[in-house]
Amino acid sequence: MERFQSFDGVQIAYWDMGEGDPILLLHGFTANSDINWGKSGITENLLNSGRRVIMMDARGHGESGKPHTSYSYWNRAMAQDVGAIAEYLMLYDYDIIGYSMGAKVAIEAALIFSRMRSLVLAGLHIYDKDWTLSDKERKKKVKNMLDDNPKEKDQYRVFAEKTGGDRKAFAARLGGNIYPEFSHWDLKKIHLPVLVINASREYSAEEAASFFPNARGVTLRGSHITLLRNKNFSNEVISFLDDLDN
Repeated sequence: MERFQSFDGVQIAYWDMGEGDPILLLHGFTANSDINWGKSGITENLLNSGRRVIMMDARGHGESGKPHTSYSYWNRAMAQDVGAIAEYLMLYDYDIIGYSMGAKVAIEAALIFSRMRSLVLAGLHIYDKDWTLSDKERKKKVKNMLDDNPKEKDQYRVFAEKTGGDRKAFAARLGGNIYPEFSHWDLKKIHLPVLVINASREYSAEEAASFFPNARGVTLRGSHITLLRNKNFSNEVISFLDDLDN
């Protein structure tokens, strides 16, 4: 594991492994690189396919710095971290795999930076309206994350307890902006090759892909939670990347 200082001074932890075409992996909310990519076997599969794999713990997660102030997550901060690591490692024509929150961060990065070659977006939900929370909804989620004994735990609190992460940092992310800072209309601006991989028991991959000019969707059996552990996930990703190479 290594670290670098991002655009605003937050320390970001990353793992840079293997040789070949670079691919950057972005995990989901309350998880970390090892939980989503290491334990699922995806990192190993990508390395075995001859690629340089870079895993990055998002700010507030894993081994990265954990700001407890909501403004540290404003203005597409996580996407700016993607641009910062690309600059730090001098990455060009790199691919990104983003899962859940990481998929939304990947989209934000593609909207503001130009060095990536393609996107693989896993567990992506396209909302009919702008992807925002009202102040009331946001405060409720922050309170649920911080309370020692909430009356009823929402899904974010349940995931946070499973991963054992920093609930104050997660609450700051919820307070800053858990949903991406763009609407579904912005997806039409992304002309990169895009692969959307969703589980059969979540939002339609084909429908999500239809919002992009150059995308296709793949549906794998299971749920949002089990998606990365599906044995066919890595095969679909590697096949997509191999087609880009040819």
